[in-house]
Amino acid sequence: MKKFIMTLFLMICQNLISQELPVLSTTSLYDEEQQFDHIDSGNYARDTHNERDQYVGLWQYNQNGILFILKIEKMDKVINKREFPGFEPHYNYFDQLTLRYRLVKNNILLFDNLNQDGVDPIANYATKHGSNNYARGRIWDRTRNVRGSHTITRLNTNPAKIIFNLERFDYTKVNDSSFYQDGQPLFSIPQNGIEMVKID
Repeated sequence: MKKFIMTLFLMICQNLISQELPVLSTTSLYDEEQQFDHIDSGNYARDTHNERDQYVGLWQYNQNGILFILKIEKMDKVINKREFPGFEPHYNYFDQLTLRYRLVKNNILLFDNLNQDGVDPIANYATKHGSNNYARGRIWDRTRNVRGSHTITRLNTNPAKIIFNLERFDYTKVNDSSFYQDGQPLFSIPQNGIEMVKID
């Protein structure tokens, strides 16, 4: 039942469409005073200060038999559309970051979509708002079929590094609850604020 509800929620609440709807207003993701206007129907929240650039690249964590590579790219004007029967569709646009990843544990490839075309910007994304020193978003752990919230904080280091923090308590299980009673950790993606180094 939870899987059905989650699928229905994703279809209704975050439906990407091929037809472009008009931009009715524009706000800046950098302007904290406009943050509540970002979700207005027809608004386009733009990265006017190029805040996303600091996160773009290929980042690697390689410790304790776990190789986790995160590819972060910019995507402009991503639409978020919500439709409810009997109401006008509500939609808005965001400049955001999209995430792809490769996960290898003990030399066994668990998941890899680093070079896959057709990335779903709603499944794996991050957005940088205002003066926050991090980008926040969601990532879908495909091995365990769990969607979790995360933050990405850029460190002022040489070589360039980030802290990727998959939050422990903010997640959505996609499978039936019995799937997760196998004694395995909820996430296969590393948690607890891992430090990742830029490799490209």
